[in-house]
Amino acid sequence: MQCDNDYVLCECELEPLARLVHRLEQDHAITIVKEPAVCLTMIRTQDSLEKQEFYLGEALTTECEVAVNGTPGYGLCLGEEPVRCYSIAVVDALLHGNGSPVVSSFLNHHRSLIAEREEREFNLTLRTQVDFKLMEEE
Repeated sequence: MQCDNDYVLCECELEPLARLVHRLEQDHAITIVKEPAVCLTMIRTQDSLEKQEFYLGEALTTECEVAVNGTPGYGLCLGEEPVRCYSIAVVDALLHGNGSPVVSSFLNHHRSLIAEREEREFNLTLRTQVDFKLMEEE
């Protein structure tokens, strides 16, 4: 299963992401358009029977806007995470600009780490399942 870039940036460890952005700051002109700020975001979903959209509730999020070499970037993540949000905005701008081999390499590496972690968690969950056919035989 291929994870999209937003998922990778929200799920990866914060320390490597912050280190990546610190390195990128040395090579690119980054302007903060809107400082990371905590806000409430409405969660939209769809009724499964009538297929009508409705608002499920609110979620605490952090949002940030930057410009990297003149290319706009936007970051949004759940919770109060200003460093992650800023980092997401910088990476977003680079992905929408010329792209960056360093960013692509980072995303691919962490995509595989996340996939491995999710597979381990899935396998641990499978171990807790009860097989009722085996119970009947005893």
